[in-house]
Amino acid sequence: MRPPVSGFGIRAACLLVMALVPLRQARAEQRYALVIGSNAGWSQDRPLRYAENDAEQVRDVLIALGGFAADHVALLRDPDTAEVRGRLRTLDRTAGLSGENSLVFVYYSGHADDRHLHLRGEPPLSHAELQDELRRLSATIKLAVIDACKSGAVTHKGGGPTQEFGIDVVAPQLSGLVLLTSSGADELSQESRALAGSVFTHHLVSGLRGAADEDDDQRITVAEAYHYAYERTRADTATSRALQRPAFRYELSGQGEIVLTQLASGQAQLRIPRGPPQRYVILDAHEWRLIAGVRASPDRDTWLALAPGTYHVKRVLENRIEVASITIGVGPPTDIDRAAYRSAPLSSDILKGEPSDLSSFEHHEWVRAHAFAVLAEGQATASLNLFDGLLRESPGDMLAWRGRARALIRMAESYRRVGDAQGEERALQEALRSDPALSNDAEFQPRYQELVARHAAEQAAATVKDDNPRSVRRFGLGVELFSARGLAAISGTAVIADRVFPRVAVDLIGAGLDVGASVALLRSRWTPYLALGGHVSLQWLGLDSPSMPPATGSDPAMSDHIAWLDLQARLELGVQFVGTSGFTTELGLAAMIYEDGAKRSTATTWPVLHAGYLF
Repeated sequence: MRPPVSGFGIRAACLLVMALVPLRQARAEQRYALVIGSNAGWSQDRPLRYAENDAEQVRDVLIALGGFAADHVALLRDPDTAEVRGRLRTLDRTAGLSGENSLVFVYYSGHADDRHLHLRGEPPLSHAELQDELRRLSATIKLAVIDACKSGAVTHKGGGPTQEFGIDVVAPQLSGLVLLTSSGADELSQESRALAGSVFTHHLVSGLRGAADEDDDQRITVAEAYHYAYERTRADTATSRALQRPAFRYELSGQGEIVLTQLASGQAQLRIPRGPPQRYVILDAHEWRLIAGVRASPDRDTWLALAPGTYHVKRVLENRIEVASITIGVGPPTDIDRAAYRSAPLSSDILKGEPSDLSSFEHHEWVRAHAFAVLAEGQATASLNLFDGLLRESPGDMLAWRGRARALIRMAESYRRVGDAQGEERALQEALRSDPALSNDAEFQPRYQELVARHAAEQAAATVKDDNPRSVRRFGLGVELFSARGLAAISGTAVIADRVFPRVAVDLIGAGLDVGASVALLRSRWTPYLALGGHVSLQWLGLDSPSMPPATGSDPAMSDHIAWLDLQARLELGVQFVGTSGFTTELGLAAMIYEDGAKRSTATTWPVLHAGYLF
């Protein structure tokens, strides 16, 4: 690649291309076009406002001024990769069967990265594949315009940073390929709300309508159109944080120029007189679509070729906008400055709000475009409501379904930011139902599967938690029946961390107190447990016991048998069950140490029999 050139060098570069291809019109007899616009992009792309509108404007100017028959121009809105590949094959067959010189024009406006166009469908369409498919087309001239972020990667293999206005001429053939892109391989392409479209495409279309006619011959060549779009795109993005530098690649040989449009075929013309660089914007009669935009040239009059009809013109001044309605028809050119202008505040949008004079079909189209614009501004809920309204009117509107899916993905991102995994999963599931093609989206699927797996793990954990009533019950009451904890004891229990059970019991027959703590070894309802505890009688504490004779009383056999009720320490091992209703039972065996009547330390075992209820 050659070093960057700018200013005079840019004009010299265009002259170089013209010199390499001598000045003779090489307009193909048969012209075919594939025009693609995709607002939605991949799941993680922020939807574009105007990509599909850009595609419509390109289609319109090709048919009106470019010599393309209407049935030779295919407009695809948000297609999948299979449809694009199929259309390219069809173009190849059609151009090959035409038997004449032919030109194939391919335009794309949408999302891209430095490797792929962001169209739905698998496998993704790469820049390299697109370039190879264009070279293989059976057409004399192949011309591609890619208006997308990092689209400069298509002008050379490898996807490295492109040089500013680089020229690469490859010539051993009598046919050729021209690739024009809106940005370098490492740059972002920009949309402009003021232009209601892509910055690059807006200036390209305006140039094709006449603004790029540098030699006033009423013909717009590729070099003229690209030079104009390049300079205007650079000027409009110079003050932004992402300067946009279009790029191109020429692989041409033979004689002639590629003439894209001829102004004389436009039937009606609007003249912008030479003068200060005053900006004019031409819109349709509804102020719905921006048709062209141009600045007056200090060196020459500028001519715009338009279909006969009524237009709204907005003249953008320093502190206000002047608005006029102008009707142009076949015949002498109409001077744009002779319209009856009225003033409007500078804060007025170039495009007005919802038009009231559209047909039902046009209104549906307008609302859908507005919904994408609202979504692009980050208002996911508002755009979802708009898409839902469109689908109530027209359930078969696949573009609205795609927009609805993108709105739900943006809502899922909001749920993720606040930690609402269930809300995120619901939104992604609904997005997948709205746009089943997301199942093949390389960015959506890993994220969705990760969320599903995480939610499944959370559900499994919740199931275990729900299967363990200890997790929701925090205290209980129970009885110890002829147990190591007491002969007939009433116990109170707490639950700590789902597994630890401190317990205090009052032994009614043994006339004493019992304390202990159990640990459940598993989280399930049935679990082994381990416990430590001890029992002390009221008599040992020096308190009279009316209900029980002393363990060392007059009956030696009885005294020895229950001597452990005076003072004991124990270790328990058993099985605990907690039912879903809260009913609990413990069955175990306790190993106890106590003093017998002869004051000897004695060990024995005794069963543990507990029944209770957790609240």
